[in-house]
Amino acid sequence: MINNPVNNISLVFQIALQALIFPLLLLPAPSLAQDQNGNYYRNESPVQGSGRPTAGSLWRVTVNALNCRREANLSSPVVRVYDYGEILEVEVYRGGSDEVLINAIDAKNRPWMPVRGNSYKDRCFVRANSRFIAPVTP
Repeated sequence: MINNPVNNISLVFQIALQALIFPLLLLPAPSLAQDQNGNYYRNESPVQGSGRPTAGSLWRVTVNALNCRREANLSSPVVRVYDYGEILEVEVYRGGSDEVLINAIDAKNRPWMPVRGNSYKDRCFVRANSRFIAPVTP
């Protein structure tokens, strides 16, 4: 068997390429910034077809009745009540050159997701937790 330098280079290239690609296959799918308690501290979900998160996502109500409050706390007045299966559209704020994805936090460190209304004044907040909402994904 003749030792061909071209074959050696090709083999080295293949090994190097595999070393670069294989770890990428082990990476987890894009997450939704959900903690171990089901809290969503960011209002993002995958963009259809891209697998990367984006702002302005849609969320589905997963409980029979979900209160949407004027401010991000349990003592704030209820503005609207959403039914099971309804779709919520997250309010996205502009901040510099990018959307603001971080949800409001109450005094007990619980995240609240801002929900769009007919106008900015009509916006309200729902608890950003997987017990109440789930991202609408493709």
